Amino acid sequence: MYFYYLSPSCKNKLLCLFLHPKYIVTMKHDLFIELLEDGSKVSLYSPRFEGEEYTEFEKFLLQYKDKYPKDVAQIVYRLDIIKRDGAEDRHFRYEGKKRDRVMALPSHLETACLRLYLLNIQSKVLILGNGGIKETTTYQEDEHLSRCVNTLQKIDIQLKRLEQQQVLTVCGTKLLGPLSFVIDINE
Repeated sequence: MYFYYLSPSCKNKLLCLFLHPKYIVTMKHDLFIELLEDGSKVSLYSPRFEGEEYTEFEKFLLQYKDKYPKDVAQIVYRLDIIKRDGAEDRHFRYEGKKRDRVMALPSHLETACLRLYLLNIQSKVLILGNGGIKETTTYQEDEHLSRCVNTLQKIDIQLKRLEQQQVLTVCGTKLLGPLSFVIDINE
């Protein structure tokens, strides 16, 4: 629910509705980074939000496997290659911002309607998020895709903070340390 107030300095009261900062409801979510598959070159993880049955990657697969079976098969095939050969940058599309580790599948070498967003941690750990149908030029133009990327960006911020504090480390292809934390989806 949003509460609005009128700015006292505004001359046209109809055009001066602002979202009052003190009434913005923050949406904090507890999540756990769950190991999906342990590999010798790359391990696959995915976030699971508290109270949800499936991880973000599982939700992606369940939502699109019947409508876009070829695209899902292509993404799963690419993940199999990455698990076999390693998570080199050439396998991904860069997404997000320069300061984060958000990437997308399929790579620029392949065409597909679907995008799967993920974090590539030291080319040893992939945190598979969610994704969707790419019908716009950029992910920012699509509300769902933007939310998927923003969620991973917030997870990446938390992971980097824990890595800097040396509380979370990558040992081989495993994430060691606390894999449970809270993110605020409104920040």
